[in-house]
Amino acid sequence: MALEIVWTKRAEAGYAKIIDYLETHFTKEEVQRFIRQSHEFFKLLSQYPEILEATRKQKNVHRGPINKYTILTYRIKPRKKQIELINIRSSRQKPVG
Repeated sequence: MALEIVWTKRAEAGYAKIIDYLETHFTKEEVQRFIRQSHEFFKLLSQYPEILEATRKQKNVHRGPINKYTILTYRIKPRKKQIELINIRSSRQKPVG
């Protein structure tokens, strides 16, 4: 059974920042490709929530690459049957917090 994916404001802002960067520096086709690939990844993630490596510091928190340039951090909430996207950022960007 697929888990529901919910976005935090931080994840939404990070994703929007990546899209803005791509729109400024790349073609529409490349932006659309990124959006399509990320949505495909999220579908896969909802089916296989432990696809990325678990962190050692926090329970049920996983982190890893969506692609070569994008890092995702998320929390699995098994009781709510949800995956909470905590942060999405460029791998070329320093982590915050």
